[in-house]
Amino acid sequence: MKHENENAAKLHTGLKRREFMAILAGCTAGLMVPNLFHGEEKIAAATASPSDRLGKLLPLRKLGSSGPTVTNLGVGGDHVGNASEKDAQAIIEKALEEGVRFFDNAPLYSSGKAEERYGKFLTPKYRDVAFIMTKTLATNRKDALNDLDASLSRMKTDYVDLWQVHALQNSEDVEERVQNGVLDAFLEARKKGKARHIGFTGHSSYKAHLKMLEEIKKRGVQMTASQMPVNPADPHYDSFVTHVVPKCVEAGIGVLAMKSLAYGRFFGGNKGWRRTEVSVKPAIPAVLSVEDVFGFVWSLPITSLVSGMESVQQVSQNAAIARKTWNWNQAERQKRIDAVAPFAGPDLEFYKS
Repeated sequence: MKHENENAAKLHTGLKRREFMAILAGCTAGLMVPNLFHGEEKIAAATASPSDRLGKLLPLRKLGSSGPTVTNLGVGGDHVGNASEKDAQAIIEKALEEGVRFFDNAPLYSSGKAEERYGKFLTPKYRDVAFIMTKTLATNRKDALNDLDASLSRMKTDYVDLWQVHALQNSEDVEERVQNGVLDAFLEARKKGKARHIGFTGHSSYKAHLKMLEEIKKRGVQMTASQMPVNPADPHYDSFVTHVVPKCVEAGIGVLAMKSLAYGRFFGGNKGWRRTEVSVKPAIPAVLSVEDVFGFVWSLPITSLVSGMESVQQVSQNAAIARKTWNWNQAERQKRIDAVAPFAGPDLEFYKS
């Protein structure tokens, strides 16, 4: 009897997840540009790509209900900082050539070197077409504003398009930052034009995101974006997709996907900074492809997938996938979720605490 009850509970949870994923995915079409269509069957017709002075862009999606439109693929700044200077320049320029216009960064990445490379290779020639995001780990108002000024100096720009509270750890971390004036710093920066849009990020606990959503609602603060892990394994373990994405959609906050390949652990091994004593088996190519993973992300109401690209070849590969139309039905999404189930958990998504 006990086993029957456990199985029934698991089945009920699975059904709720399937129903939820179907409802959530129905929001995706509303992000497309031009925003003229509704329903999954219309996504293909809504992905016309405009051009700018450099050429044709990747498909555009709207960043939240009141934010700008950005390309559905973004360059991860961490890998720009880790690459050689020659490769960093090549990655940035190849991304622009392929139609990417979203560029992520943070002072944390290579101790500011990643931002310096934007200041050397991105902003001098391409500031007018680049949507640049950076972040701060600061836990008080003064340090946050100092971080922003230092970031602007390194990147040689007067403003960032999006500034985010970086790497929220848990509810206590959120409370500390809010009480110490970090939100005040963000509002001040936005008012002064140093940050056109504001948001928050994290990969440790979905509860931290829920706490931040609670805090900004309480204070009447409108944020444009929230960044979090999104991949087919996430619904199985401490899920941001099931707990946070719907809340962001409801609040009109654009969702930025990160850790879509679990910081590389979808390919197996123990890459990362936590749980390195274990080595996971490769889910790619055993049960999924990179296209499966990215397609899952883009079939949901995700504005942009921020990808850590280590070479120009990876840039071109990811851009080619980004150009495709991901109007999957729920059965196609669930197929990928089910496929990765044997690999899911804390060893794969090691960054979740």
